[in-house]
Amino acid sequence: MEIDISQNSGSLDEAEKTGNVSSRELFGKEETAADEEKEFVPAGEPLTSFEYNVKNDEEEEAFTVFQKKYVYKRNWIVTGLFAVVALMFAVSIIKDPSGYLNWVLCFISLVMIFTTWFNTFRVKKYLMKALASLEDDKYRFTLYDDCFKIETVFTEEEMAAEDFVPVKPRIVRFEDISLNIIENSRLFIIILRKETIYVLSKRVIEEKDQTLLRDKLKEVLGEDYETKEL
Repeated sequence: MEIDISQNSGSLDEAEKTGNVSSRELFGKEETAADEEKEFVPAGEPLTSFEYNVKNDEEEEAFTVFQKKYVYKRNWIVTGLFAVVALMFAVSIIKDPSGYLNWVLCFISLVMIFTTWFNTFRVKKYLMKALASLEDDKYRFTLYDDCFKIETVFTEEEMAAEDFVPVKPRIVRFEDISLNIIENSRLFIIILRKETIYVLSKRVIEEKDQTLLRDKLKEVLGEDYETKEL
């Protein structure tokens, strides 16, 4: 399952400001990465490969973890700054309640705090609604020494349809990607370039595959592999 927040926003910072997100695979900027991957062939045999799906509540949990790591910190900084400004104008109002401008500026500061957090939760609500229809989709994750591959698994009926269009597998090379992984008690959350999130649920991954995946990615990523609530 891929959660892509790069379309129309170009970066995480812009996505935080505008709330623009999208949920389908291989949007906009990913086309360049896909072109670069056309001639790439993984080295050696797969270390492991498994099929999986992702429930909507797991997607929501993963996106919440993502927001806590990359969005909440900025939100608290903005909240602190505007809270200080609002307090300054509140003091001025107490000293001179007739000062109309102080009331307006204090109100604007409070609105900015509200908008900052409202947009954060609005983005998540919008995204979960968009992803709900993909809950039954199946994917295959394949791990190699130098990369991993994620591809959509289609049913025979889907492939037999006249309008069927194959989706090119996504190959992520360890040597040239900005990659972070957060593991908690239920999920492996893969974050690419702070723009795209893949969610692997432990619910459908055998213990031996979890161990292999964990050991390999820790070896490759070092400090960029985080564990929470284990």
